[in-house]
Amino acid sequence: MDRGLYEVARGMQIRMKNMDMVANNLANVNTTGYKREVPFADYLSRMENQPVKQLSDLSDGSLVKTDDPLNLALSGNAYFMVQTEKGIELTRNGNFKITDDGNLVTNDGYKVLTYGGSVNLFEARMNRDDIHDLKIADNGEIYVNGNVIDKLMIARIDNQRFFERDAGGRFVREDQSYVLANEDEYKIHQGYLEESNVNALAEMQQMIKINRDFESAQKAIRSLDTMLSQAKEIGKI
Repeated sequence: MDRGLYEVARGMQIRMKNMDMVANNLANVNTTGYKREVPFADYLSRMENQPVKQLSDLSDGSLVKTDDPLNLALSGNAYFMVQTEKGIELTRNGNFKITDDGNLVTNDGYKVLTYGGSVNLFEARMNRDDIHDLKIADNGEIYVNGNVIDKLMIARIDNQRFFERDAGGRFVREDQSYVLANEDEYKIHQGYLEESNVNALAEMQQMIKINRDFESAQKAIRSLDTMLSQAKEIGKI
């Protein structure tokens, strides 16, 4: 009986975590480059008490044309590399900007990494008013006024279990051991942004199912609790 209560309670705990994931997916439905979290209830149940890394759906999102030269989207197993206070992290959010001193950075201020370390567009004699002189090739080569000045570093994710999610939908590997993607594995689209790959309707349906399963588990606990109480009373006779 106690084992039954434990299993039902464990199932409720997992469903609560899944509900948090679904809610987070819905909250990021409009976040550029966001990859949805995959609920892991069944997976955790099979793994018993073994630690399990959270999985993400890494499929491509839809591309939206913006015609902004600082907007970049990726297709394929590929991620922009950015320098944060935690070290190098990976992102699919290519909504970049130029700082007042000319550095190419993410929308939240992190430098975009290149083979030269990072790129300063003003040092390449590009004026802020001449932003359309900036061209990014499919393979990440950066052109200013027709001249190659650097190349974006693009990494891939081979095994999710080595990665953790960080703020802003970024991915980080604790040992900082990243693998660079081959040029034939990705394509950069300048003037585009990648939408979140979250399907709001599917997430809402998932939320309803989790809620129903949680309610069923609550009823099961009440029934088991009643049976346990009755068994104790019988034992006193």
